Amino acid sequence: ASLGFDSMSMSMSLAALAKPIVNPSRAGRRAPARRVGPCVRARASSGPQWSTDKTLYGEEKIDLKEGERLHVSVPATSANMGPGFDSFGFAVDLENELVLERGAFEMDIYGEGEKTLPRDESNAIIAAVRDGYAAIFPDEKLPVHDIKFTSINRIPPARGLGSSSAALVAGLAAGLALAGQDLAAPQTKQLLLQLAADAEGHPDNVAPAIYGGFQVSINTGLPGMRKWVTQAIKLPTGMQAVLFIPEFESLTSETRAALPKEIPVTDAVFNISRAAMLINSFATDNFEALRYACQDVIHQPIRGADFPLKELIDAALSKGAHGAFLSGAGPTVLALTGGHGSDVDADTMVTFLAVEVADAMLAAAEANACAGRAVIAQPSSAGVACHKEDASTPW
Repeated sequence: ASLGFDSMSMSMSLAALAKPIVNPSRAGRRAPARRVGPCVRARASSGPQWSTDKTLYGEEKIDLKEGERLHVSVPATSANMGPGFDSFGFAVDLENELVLERGAFEMDIYGEGEKTLPRDESNAIIAAVRDGYAAIFPDEKLPVHDIKFTSINRIPPARGLGSSSAALVAGLAAGLALAGQDLAAPQTKQLLLQLAADAEGHPDNVAPAIYGGFQVSINTGLPGMRKWVTQAIKLPTGMQAVLFIPEFESLTSETRAALPKEIPVTDAVFNISRAAMLINSFATDNFEALRYACQDVIHQPIRGADFPLKELIDAALSKGAHGAFLSGAGPTVLALTGGHGSDVDADTMVTFLAVEVADAMLAAAEANACAGRAVIAQPSSAGVACHKEDASTPW
């Protein structure tokens, strides 16, 4: 108001500026056609342009040349964190890689799932690559028969560590990159989040898989403007994640189907209050409250009914873990240790405590006939990453 205009007059002024200036002496003449060259639009969306938008030119609509290698990495993720059902999640320093090269179609798989995952075009990664590419070029079909795929999997499948989300994000990211998009650009990550969360139906795994760190995500739910939004919560230095990974698998679709459609108000209050305390614990480095803030009454009692979830959590807390919870839909159980600014590489106490918690969880699992392994990892600030390199470069 102090500048002498309101929002309406401002929008009208901008609209006026967008109109071409016509020389009266040339009124009625047809303007010559602008020659813009063989340009391929960088985005299918009619949204705003960004200064970092990239455009492909010419007939070649795949941003991957002979002799180049496209390399995508995506971290494992732990969702829910107890009370933050379908909303909270953080990245873990365990990652899958996807490599694309020009050549006859092939799907090589190494590591987790190499004996069970499909090696043809029915692989979920291939569908995600096509969807990512189609988000930019909806009228084009990506010729995957001209691309060789290599998947290197370190995230165990169906264990509650976001393996399916990692595959989805890796495929979508690769498709966007093949369409000429920069995965480091904010608008590309925003698009990637919308595509991935829409596909999954919830953002708790895909948000940290894309952005890294600890993410709290929501859907705006506004009519005609329904969008996924995520915010980062500070990760403490030196925190470690002790994972007990059972041998048996658990499908998210099956455990989700067993959850109630409605919950009592008292259960909602229980989880809301603990979710708020969990956020505050991370924001203030007050980890003493996490043993309570990681509690849940909505999904963990149901998902943990068939294996010793409570015994594993109690064992971790008894040896000094700040808090412990079912990772995602399970069956992995995650315990948080460290995080008071200690240097993991130089402070043996941090490692000692993590090993103590891991040993206690293994003992509890053995006492309850639950076979599995313990892995000591760290929360990671790294999300999806994508770069191109010379195909002759050793891996």
